Amino acid sequence: MSPQTATQIVTDHGIDIKAIRQELGITQAELAQLVGFSLRAIQSCEQGWRHPGPALEKLVLLLLMAHRNGGSTPSFRCWEVKECDLEHCRQCITYRTGQGHLCWFLSGTLCGDGTNSEWEQKRTTCIKCKLFRMLLGDHNGN
Repeated sequence: MSPQTATQIVTDHGIDIKAIRQELGITQAELAQLVGFSLRAIQSCEQGWRHPGPALEKLVLLLLMAHRNGGSTPSFRCWEVKECDLEHCRQCITYRTGQGHLCWFLSGTLCGDGTNSEWEQKRTTCIKCKLFRMLLGDHNGN
């Protein structure tokens, strides 16, 4: 199965857990074990009976990014890619903790229109972000 683009696997409404799991080449049971959720939770999310919560969505995306980047941590830093000014950086938890490749994962970042503390809001901001798409393997960020 060929990798899907960021906008195919992540939308304003959620992520396609089944497509990600299939790209990783693992079973539902293996995914459940990797992310610490029950097999039933994974099955329910894939069947559309249950909406995956923020923790599950973030963990599955983290696995996908690691897979697509050969298991290594990308050297991208959000403040460099987005060319944030120093004053903005000093106020952002991502910059202060040096986690520019995990800006999408962390709550309380200053991307977009302000502080992103809720995953649903953050996911909507991130899907439009060049860095997020780069982290998902589209190195042009398109």
